[in-house]
Amino acid sequence: MAASGIITLLTDFGADSPYVAEMKGAILSVFRRATIIDLTHSVAPQNIRHGAYLLDRTYRSFPYGAVHVGVVDPGVGSQRKIIAAEIEGQMFVLPDNGLLSVVAASRKTSQLREVANPRLWRSNVSATFHGRDVMGPVAAYLAAGGDFAEVGPTLGAMTRLDFPTVSHSDGTIRGEVLYADSLGNLVTNLTKGDLADHAISSISIDERDVGSLASTYSERSIGSSIALWGSSGQLEISIVGGNAATWMGGGFAGRITIEVKS
Repeated sequence: MAASGIITLLTDFGADSPYVAEMKGAILSVFRRATIIDLTHSVAPQNIRHGAYLLDRTYRSFPYGAVHVGVVDPGVGSQRKIIAAEIEGQMFVLPDNGLLSVVAASRKTSQLREVANPRLWRSNVSATFHGRDVMGPVAAYLAAGGDFAEVGPTLGAMTRLDFPTVSHSDGTIRGEVLYADSLGNLVTNLTKGDLADHAISSISIDERDVGSLASTYSERSIGSSIALWGSSGQLEISIVGGNAATWMGGGFAGRITIEVKS
């Protein structure tokens, strides 16, 4: 595979964490000309599902040969593996804990290997910072054009998590909130395909009426709740000029059911 020189980082470290800089330093120590892009460092702490959705949403904007590093790793120091995968011309280096579940769900995995070659790692590997000492250097090796086969042995399968599905019954379509973005918009698992054959009469979230589907924020007044298609193609619940996550009391993650009645 032709190397792009691009490495992206997705973590739950927090935007101001020095750990992000340490990872970048480890990458540049292997491949000084790497282009490092921050996808986000604001994944909810240790929330693998949140990270999996954000990784799927963001990686698609990058060119062939990009290497994506994901570090949402509550099992660091345990027996969980670190894996490297090639999917549709892009590469991923991350813990084998389900973080790649959404990306891999509907896309062909060309290669899947265990990251097990210590010659590619830093000389001193911390038991609690594999992002810096293992994943970062391996990503740098790949981004510089290194041989994918050198990463480690082939694996037959990766860890996959179960995620909420959309259900249809009695004229009602039910989905769930996947996560809140940085503006407090609630991103759901409902897509245009789920609603394509339905004339929407009302939308509610946790028994709160949101009204009909809108096209733009300008269709509602400041402070109003609104449902519209976000840039990801998923239905989002927002407050015009406000914060829907706060409106819901913050207790939205993976628990609130959205009903779209047709």
